[in-house]
Amino acid sequence: MNKTINNYIIWIIVLFLEWFILRVANSANLWIFIAIPIIAAFIYTEYNNQPPKNRRNLR
Repeated sequence: MNKTINNYIIWIIVLFLEWFILRVANSANLWIFIAIPIIAAFIYTEYNNQPPKNRRNLR
């Protein structure tokens, strides 16, 4: 799967999760539950977009 499509899917899932949390809770005091998925998705997409490291062949 293309990395860009994978990132879009991750962010769509995060936005759906945010909507679901806000719909069920009906409270804005749950900012930590809203911040955790956003931070996790940001870290995942940034880590996933790094170029592969080249290993040197030392033979």
